[in-house]
Amino acid sequence: MFFLLSKILAFAIKPVMWLLGLLAYALWTRRPVRRRNAIRLALMLLLLFSNRWFSNQVFLVWEPKTLQAQDIDAPYDIGIVLGGYSNPFIVPGHDRHNLSERGNRIVNALELYHTGKIKKILLSGGTGRLWQDAPPEAEAVAAWLERMGIPPGDVIVEPQSRNTWENAVFTKNLVATLYPKASCLLITSAWHIPRAQACFQKAGLDVTPFAVDYISERNRWDPDLLFMPDKLGLYKWELLVKEWAGMAAYRWQGYN
Repeated sequence: MFFLLSKILAFAIKPVMWLLGLLAYALWTRRPVRRRNAIRLALMLLLLFSNRWFSNQVFLVWEPKTLQAQDIDAPYDIGIVLGGYSNPFIVPGHDRHNLSERGNRIVNALELYHTGKIKKILLSGGTGRLWQDAPPEAEAVAAWLERMGIPPGDVIVEPQSRNTWENAVFTKNLVATLYPKASCLLITSAWHIPRAQACFQKAGLDVTPFAVDYISERNRWDPDLLFMPDKLGLYKWELLVKEWAGMAAYRWQGYN
């Protein structure tokens, strides 16, 4: 039930839905003052959400600075890669593995593996969709890594989890059973690290966070950055609002 409710909530909290709701209200209401106020608020929110400088300041504060690759002296036994970096619906896909905009999660994990910073890669992720219309991501990625020459013995697959809490619980059970003394590096998007790390701590698995896939950039006093609307602004805010809502919901459920 929580999984279903989380999907409904994720739809309702999209900033684009707020804008559409305000515009729909402006069309529906018969009071001119309310119509003008709804349109003004929608325009203000659109300008706010599309401003690259403002969103960058928020991400700079939110995204943590974690361990860096050059700081890893002794390799970690396992690098845990949280799912959500593949797109099984891109075509063609029968002869390749297509990554989504979160692809740095697996790319940076491969870099850590090939540079000797992690010994094994644990892929945690089934399918987080309500309709199970794609194979578990971890299984598909494991096959892709094997085609790329990664020895099967260096890839651990956890294909059942549908969300971050299940990532933590199922991975903890797997590691505790097969690799009880393993040192673990948690690899996921920087904006996702606070919730993911809290879930793994609650599940009882000691991990060191390694943030990848940063959205924040170094500040540049560029007119385009300061004044021009960002076409990806609503998407960036959707990620952040969803993450904040997820943390609140997980705390309510006792997951962190």
